[in-house]
Amino acid sequence: MSTTEELYEIGDAVTGDFRCDACDLLVKSPNENDGVLVLPPCPLCGNGTWRRA
Repeated sequence: MSTTEELYEIGDAVTGDFRCDACDLLVKSPNENDGVLVLPPCPLCGNGTWRRA
C-alpha cells in the first residue's frame, strides 16, 4: 500500500495531534505557552515515527 502521508521523527518540533506510526498511540501538543511539542519516542512501544492525526 502506497501512502503520501508525511511521517515525523523523534525530536521534530510540531503542533497538533499525532499518532505513533506503529501502535497508533495519540499524543497532543500542549495548549499553554506556544503549543510546541517535541516528539518523543513512543512511550507505549518505543517507535520513533509519528503521523499527523
